[in-house]
Amino acid sequence: MKKTISTISAAVLALSAAAAMPTCAAESDYLLHSTFEEGKDQWNGRGSASVKVVTGTSRSGESSLYTSGREAAWNGATVSLGSGFKAGQDYAFSAYVMTEDTSSPVTFYLTLQYSDGETTQYPKIAEVTAEKDKWAHLENASFTIPDGAKDIQLYVETEESKCSFYIDEIVGANKGTTIDEPSAPVQMHKGDINYDGVINSLDIVLARKGLINGITDKKMLKAADADSNGLFELNDALLIMQFVSGKIQEFPVVEPVVVPGQRKYTMEELTKIVQDSLVNNEPSSSHQEKAGVKYGTIKKENYYSKKANKNKPYNILLPADYDPSKKYPVLYVLHGFFENEDRMITKGNGVMYTRQIVGNAIAEGAAKDMIVVCPLIFTSATMNSATGFGDAGSVQGYNNFVDDIVDSLMPHIEEKYSVATGRDNTAVTGFSMGGMESLQIGMKYGDKFGYVGAICPAPGASGAWKWNSEEETPHLVMITGGTQDDVVGLNTPEGYHNNFNKNGVPHVWHVVQGGHHGDDSIHSALYSFVRAVFQATE
Repeated sequence: MKKTISTISAAVLALSAAAAMPTCAAESDYLLHSTFEEGKDQWNGRGSASVKVVTGTSRSGESSLYTSGREAAWNGATVSLGSGFKAGQDYAFSAYVMTEDTSSPVTFYLTLQYSDGETTQYPKIAEVTAEKDKWAHLENASFTIPDGAKDIQLYVETEESKCSFYIDEIVGANKGTTIDEPSAPVQMHKGDINYDGVINSLDIVLARKGLINGITDKKMLKAADADSNGLFELNDALLIMQFVSGKIQEFPVVEPVVVPGQRKYTMEELTKIVQDSLVNNEPSSSHQEKAGVKYGTIKKENYYSKKANKNKPYNILLPADYDPSKKYPVLYVLHGFFENEDRMITKGNGVMYTRQIVGNAIAEGAAKDMIVVCPLIFTSATMNSATGFGDAGSVQGYNNFVDDIVDSLMPHIEEKYSVATGRDNTAVTGFSMGGMESLQIGMKYGDKFGYVGAICPAPGASGAWKWNSEEETPHLVMITGGTQDDVVGLNTPEGYHNNFNKNGVPHVWHVVQGGHHGDDSIHSALYSFVRAVFQATE
């Protein structure tokens, strides 16, 4: 029997009302609820493992977190527990896991990691045995976080297996909270805008309404893009009508039109892509020089600093087969307090692998050809170097670089080398004091720097933590902190992260589990950042 327009309208209204219903009471009481529908939910790889969000395999919803690259049983997926979890109190935990191991069942653990002030402890919260392609439930209705526990993390590991696995629907709540059974997985089908499992006249109505009012729900928007070209437009609504009427049996796949310089990702879209692809520890292979791969050339040069009224040194990494007839984007990488132009490119706490990390990323096609500039950032007309953290002249010498990079260094690089100019082609990141300065540079000169990173940034950055217009807003902001940073702690970069959150600014928050104030956090951040820069436009 045909549905009338009034019946369809009533159904649409009912659907809208259902979408507006609040979450169940139990879910509102969850202190932690990771569903991975909107990204990694702050989860990271542990040890050598990497994690990414995947669709099509899930315990509930559309997505789950896939963990791979495990070189030991303790490698897995981990998340820092927030302030809602207190030492000495009881909590309920629940998580679902699924293995890809075909050889035998795999024993999984949900484990707590914490510091007692002297050692690191790893008590098991829950255990379950899982078979291939079957979701298994890790649960404990009453687990006490030990008294005095600090730096608390939750992670999923195995007893012996190094298999890749999926996790989904992780919940942490106060003891006594009812943790509901997750709903069934949702499969997305193009054209099925309301996700009811069929493509019919209801979807036509929603497509028409979407053309007039827009579609804000990301899942519905993805389904409404019937031709998979990345846009919801009139042609999609026509295709849905043709499918429902039987004129077509499947939707075409249309490749997006690529125009050089065209915006490919919004800030929010690029942030999600980068956040979902972060690694905790970069692969050891990224440090190696591989047969058949050409690596860039490092040169030491000088530029005249107007603020310092003298020449200052910098190292420049030119890409392999540098061609003056081509235009290259530029990444500026800034060092920390008491350090110099060598720190971020050749001499770290150990060996700096910047050249290899960049070269391997380019060779893999994961990063664009680029020029990397590592300057001496201390800039003073009266001092040659910093003398102390509390010395006003020393601090000012570093702060002067916020303007010096724009007034003197960038014009020099653009005159001497074949450089693609403009914020689409300019990035800055830095470590410690250099990380703080890179944030200041990005906030003051967002019209000139499209990509801004800060690795274990020092305290002291200030500003509005937002930009006045899209033309002044970078394409990407990334902040990295290490959980074992004994200089600025995790709390300093986390404070910057919270400032951007308060102002609704999309940004990548990168927590390196076990990362120190040094090379391990730097290498991890650079590995992801060089793959992210210069990617917002074609």
